[in-house]
Amino acid sequence: MTGKQLFDQYQFAAQVHGFGSNEFQYGNLLYQALKIEGEEKIFQLLEEAEKSGKRISLEYPEAPMESFPEPHKVILL
Repeated sequence: MTGKQLFDQYQFAAQVHGFGSNEFQYGNLLYQALKIEGEEKIFQLLEEAEKSGKRISLEYPEAPMESFPEPHKVILL
């Protein structure tokens, strides 16, 4: 599957399983990652993740507990 097909598959699963599900959380994470890195990079990472059995994750800067930092980097876990 292409990265675009994988992205669409995860977004569809998020809609089917609904708010609060693991699929919804991962679909939302992928959408955030797309906004950070752009389509080309995320689609490429999705293909790599599929081949290696990993998942995309967001990395946050270290910040005090009382703040709400925005993710700043997309990584594979």
